[in-house]
Amino acid sequence: MEAKVQRVLIWAGPAMIVLWLGAFLFIAGFIPPSAPKASAADIVALYKGRTNAIKLGMVISMAGSALLVPWAVAISGQLKRIKGAKALADTQMVSCALLSLEFITPIGIWMAASYRYDDRTADVTRALHDVGWILFMTVIWSVWVQLIAIAAAILIDRSGEPVLPHWLGYLSLWVALLIIPAGLVLFFKQGPFAWTGLVGLYIPLTGFVVWVLSLTITIHRNLSREIAATAWTALEPAPH
Repeated sequence: MEAKVQRVLIWAGPAMIVLWLGAFLFIAGFIPPSAPKASAADIVALYKGRTNAIKLGMVISMAGSALLVPWAVAISGQLKRIKGAKALADTQMVSCALLSLEFITPIGIWMAASYRYDDRTADVTRALHDVGWILFMTVIWSVWVQLIAIAAAILIDRSGEPVLPHWLGYLSLWVALLIIPAGLVLFFKQGPFAWTGLVGLYIPLTGFVVWVLSLTITIHRNLSREIAATAWTALEPAPH
């Protein structure tokens, strides 16, 4: 039964991506993001032009962010099967729970920016908008710890049949490297390293999505095999 529950929970990760990216891209219109050098008037116009869409998009994005927690629980269920990886499993789970809160925090700030954009000075609205983007982009350190913990757990597994394939550990290390520029966007207002740039936003985001999907599909297959093996064992006749 536990494996069946985990097999459901592991799909919370892709569900988070669908809700979060869908709301950001198609409802709020926050991707592509506003330019870091946009004027206060430009930012107010952004909120004025699609007030309700931004509010709805932020609500859905916040709900999607909470799905990271059950996803991390399912990952821990697999990592704890690896000898010596219990502490790493706990580390990745706590780090992912922090990531969920760290996604929710900037979304809450954008909610506040949209709530009274027409009842405050334009500079305050731009400041709130900037705080949201800076917090949102620089949350990568919690997921960075999660990536390293998962990679370490996978790669210390030297059994004949590893719980998770080693390529998934190396993928986690690569993604940990690729997302680092997102944590440095504070130093750039334009170019590829800004929060609108290829290196600052799109490469880290693509790497994160590929990693979530790869981890989810691999663990889903593991759990399916475990469930099938358990069912087969239950059907075998008891020895006389």
